[in-house]
Amino acid sequence: MWTQSVGRTRWLIAKLALPLVAVTAGTAVLAVLYTWWWRVARVPFQDIAWGTAVPFDATGPAAVALAPLSFLLGAAAGLLLRRTVPAMVVTLGATAGVQYGLGVLRPHLMTPWTVVSEPDASGDFTITPFRVYLNSWRGMGNGYLTRSGEKIPFDRCVSAVGEDVHRCFARLGATERWYEELHPASHYWPMQWMQTGICLAAAVALAAFCLWWIGRGRA
Repeated sequence: MWTQSVGRTRWLIAKLALPLVAVTAGTAVLAVLYTWWWRVARVPFQDIAWGTAVPFDATGPAAVALAPLSFLLGAAAGLLLRRTVPAMVVTLGATAGVQYGLGVLRPHLMTPWTVVSEPDASGDFTITPFRVYLNSWRGMGNGYLTRSGEKIPFDRCVSAVGEDVHRCFARLGATERWYEELHPASHYWPMQWMQTGICLAAAVALAAFCLWWIGRGRA
């Protein structure tokens, strides 16, 4: 196979370049269409947080960057295993693992904001700031605040039942002020570009590995 005049590295680049460009371009078109659709459809789907796998991994540059990463995962698996079906299975599993890992990492890409809900003079609870809360990705953490503003995570008393919950928080000095940590809508694009950078860096590393692997021996 390697008695031909074209070297291993050039052969690999020629084999991968066109499908890599095609996959990335096709994904970019789909990401643009899905992003446009999501801008229109997100109102009736407000229960779906923007930071979850869908829509986050299907919109913006993060979706596009995942395409070359998955493609090069497949190329690396093919070079290592040299069998099509096992390489496909490994690629599928590896891509799913990458998406899971990105989902776990995503909430920590930026420091979440804290909003506070506290009773007003009439006893009704108000959220400050409400506009940030309305369009946010919630669920990063919650609990009560002490008089000094110290956070008491709800998990600290989660094992208590009935009135024991109230006594637990009272013993820790909790007030009626409830806090929640969240990512506001303004974090969407910075987090998109951060995840894009992570995926592209991993893709470049995989491309370098593939070139090294195929060229490590003598032609």
